Amino acid sequence: MNENFSSFLLLLALVTSITLPAVAAASDETKSSQPLLTQTAAVPSKSGTNSPPPANSGTIPPPPATPALISALDATLISAQAAIDSGDWTKALELYNLILDETPANWEALNNRGYALHETHEYTRAIKDFDRAIELKPDYGIAFNNRGRSWRHLGNDQKAIEDFSQALKINAKSAHALNNRGRSFTNIGAYKQASRDFNAAIKLDDKNANFYWNRAQNFEKLGNKGAAAKDLARAKELGLTQ
Repeated sequence: MNENFSSFLLLLALVTSITLPAVAAASDETKSSQPLLTQTAAVPSKSGTNSPPPANSGTIPPPPATPALISALDATLISAQAAIDSGDWTKALELYNLILDETPANWEALNNRGYALHETHEYTRAIKDFDRAIELKPDYGIAFNNRGRSWRHLGNDQKAIEDFSQALKINAKSAHALNNRGRSFTNIGAYKQASRDFNAAIKLDDKNANFYWNRAQNFEKLGNKGAAAKDLARAKELGLTQ
């Protein structure tokens, strides 16, 4: 065991010897890419456009704490997730580095560190973490969705579409993967395919402002200004400020 990490765990063991309430499970959707979400992104939102669904959408939370004393490693996982939820990417990366030094095959930690790297614009490094997470767990739809977001930010919408499509094979009801794929279809000029994805995403989640905003951009490309204006108005009703 890494000496620094051992000392860190010992310190955490001393300061976390308390009973903690159960931690609510986060959504299994990724944050879309935002100013995110993810998700939404992760994505994770943050997660639809460069927009943010709920702050924890693209990441996997640690297991809920039990009323009994939790381990130092579990405490670190909880702290790392809290850092992601609050947008403290520097702290999240520090904690996930410690966790992965100790448990390098932890695919959830790899996904979450990749998500934090994406949010700090380290897209190539993020993809490496998502690659490893998928290698360890080939049916990990969230990691495919998150990797797709990073490919899109690198300008490779074709690879992004492939990853979003794989995420949808794993979970056909992932509204964020549909929204994200719709964005990439818009980017490559496949506006009708994008419309289908945005419609399906909104059918699954009609309260996500980013989905309406993205569909509005696609309607603009199709020359349907009336529909675009309607979606923009709905996005503002739902709280979108961009």
